Amino acid sequence: MAETPPGQTFEVAPFIGYQVGGNFQQADTGQHIRLDDHGSFAIALDAPADPSSQYELFYGRQSTVVRGDGFAPLNVVVEYLHIGGTVLLDDSPRVKPYLAGGLGVSRLSPDSPGADTDTRFSVSLALGLRMPLSQHFSVRVEGRGFLTVLQSDGALFCHSGESGGVCQITAQGSTLFQFAFLAGAAYDF
Repeated sequence: MAETPPGQTFEVAPFIGYQVGGNFQQADTGQHIRLDDHGSFAIALDAPADPSSQYELFYGRQSTVVRGDGFAPLNVVVEYLHIGGTVLLDDSPRVKPYLAGGLGVSRLSPDSPGADTDTRFSVSLALGLRMPLSQHFSVRVEGRGFLTVLQSDGALFCHSGESGGVCQITAQGSTLFQFAFLAGAAYDF
């Protein structure tokens, strides 16, 4: 079994942040519906790949509200689970810029009785800074974009009842984009 290269360790990084963006267009009315900008949190688990890169498992979560003119507000939890990695762009001793990315799924869970949760394919790309404070502790800040693939003219938050199927949003378009500003503390061991 290969040993971990010197200076390479496993890292756990919890983040707090603020997530923005996320728009839909109702297919039947053309009305615009948006996700409110709101606080979020995330956690990244990193394992060494080589001296300048890591494998990363990333989970992010935002509780928000879907709003639109003539559309009853709907509480929604947006979650991302991505597998990817990070690569250092410069190995300076004080500030280490990095690029991160991942592939995975987005999960949209409405707070509405009987409405189904939707899970869709998504990708993320981040640009960040790692600032070491000690041998095992550093501060991380990053901006991360999430692109979720939706079906063109797809339906979200559907449920079936005695009177048939009902969807709360019939979205028009093919993607949902959100952006997160994240800050966290990373501990490696």
